[in-house]
Amino acid sequence: MPVKKLRPGKRFRLRLYERLFAMLRWPAFLLAVSAYVLWWIAPDYPILSTGRDFLLIIVVISGALWVAGLIAPALCYVQCRADYVLISTPVYRLSISYSRIGSVTAVNFGQKYPFRRQKWSQRRFLEPLFLEQKTGQLTVVAVWVKQYPLPLRWLKLWFNDYMFAPDAPGFLFMVGDWMALSRQIDDYRDAWRERRYGKKMREASAAIRILTKGDKRR
Repeated sequence: MPVKKLRPGKRFRLRLYERLFAMLRWPAFLLAVSAYVLWWIAPDYPILSTGRDFLLIIVVISGALWVAGLIAPALCYVQCRADYVLISTPVYRLSISYSRIGSVTAVNFGQKYPFRRQKWSQRRFLEPLFLEQKTGQLTVVAVWVKQYPLPLRWLKLWFNDYMFAPDAPGFLFMVGDWMALSRQIDDYRDAWRERRYGKKMREASAAIRILTKGDKRR
């Protein structure tokens, strides 16, 4: 009986992007409010009135960034599909075929990217993520691949650098439930293998049984 394709799995939000947009939301909101206040009082102050249109542009752009900061995290996730793992961000999506995946393991992010060796701005960015897991380790799902589907330099233009393993071809997925994601990737990859190779293996086994029966009759 042929194995049916699985439906798309759960969307696991990428914590790196949730943190990034959380950092951007409040500055964008405060800038929008401040620029609006200046725009509102500009007619009473000749110095401000000359740049009133510019202030309005700042209000619109900052407001759009604030709204994007609310919506964008939901668009940044990793999800298992029937034939591949999907990495999604608001500006770029990448599919990783199960045939390309070598192994899936849990690794300590701090061993790949030691916290103290990062720049000050990156430590400020990463610190809340390290503090979330009370074990003292930041565990992530490492998906090791035979080779990247596209040149690494191209991929780093679209994805956060911390999503790539520094010592071998592989992706690091920092999600809220790394154990569930790891199990799901294994389950979907096993189902993909069964669909792709199961029929051939069953046909080969049937042929072997027929040949074996023929040899016994002789």
